[in-house]
Amino acid sequence: MGLGRASDPAYARHMTSRFVISLFIAAQVLTCGGEAWAATAPAAPLDAPALPDASPKPEEAGRAEVLNTLFGKLAQAKSAPEAKAIEAAIYDVWMRSGSPSVDLLMGRGLDAFGEKNYDRALFYFNEVVALDPNFVEGWDKRAAIFFLKDDYASALKDIEHVLKLEPRHFGAMGGLAVILQDLGDKKGALDIYRRALKLDPWFDGAAEAEKSLSIDIEGRGI
Repeated sequence: MGLGRASDPAYARHMTSRFVISLFIAAQVLTCGGEAWAATAPAAPLDAPALPDASPKPEEAGRAEVLNTLFGKLAQAKSAPEAKAIEAAIYDVWMRSGSPSVDLLMGRGLDAFGEKNYDRALFYFNEVVALDPNFVEGWDKRAAIFFLKDDYASALKDIEHVLKLEPRHFGAMGGLAVILQDLGDKKGALDIYRRALKLDPWFDGAAEAEKSLSIDIEGRGI
């Protein structure tokens, strides 16, 4: 991604949508009006949400173990298709709330998002966050809506919650990097891209953005 494209608002929106938004539709990539969603596929029959607990329940420990394994494989992926399949599995684990009520609200919010009815989507994601503040994807999806509504302050607050609950959330990192770059903090964006690439070397657009920003900030070297 060249610096000219990175500074274009429409392109920034597109990239943030790729980074922040995901639908859990198995083994597919959906495109709706310019926003692309990461495909997801079941990784394991896990039902418990990720709760920040010093003494996790057995199912939570199992969930964490699955995520640790998937992130290890993601860092070692040898191709983009392999990485995308692992990303999909990670998103599937993140999307499992363990609550039928939360799942219903998330589904309605995602439907509204797909229809570009951002106010209605925001209503449902507000309900998700209120009902289960430990469900990382509620904050992640609401951050995306705030960004698309040009409410950067609220988007950044929600991304902060995402990364507090799941420090390895490369999708939220990508969204944060785009926002920082859009706000003129190129160094901050570069640092975030590099963090994301350590987790996912095949993260869409991140390598190109990191290269462009590093040249712009650090120069080409000798």
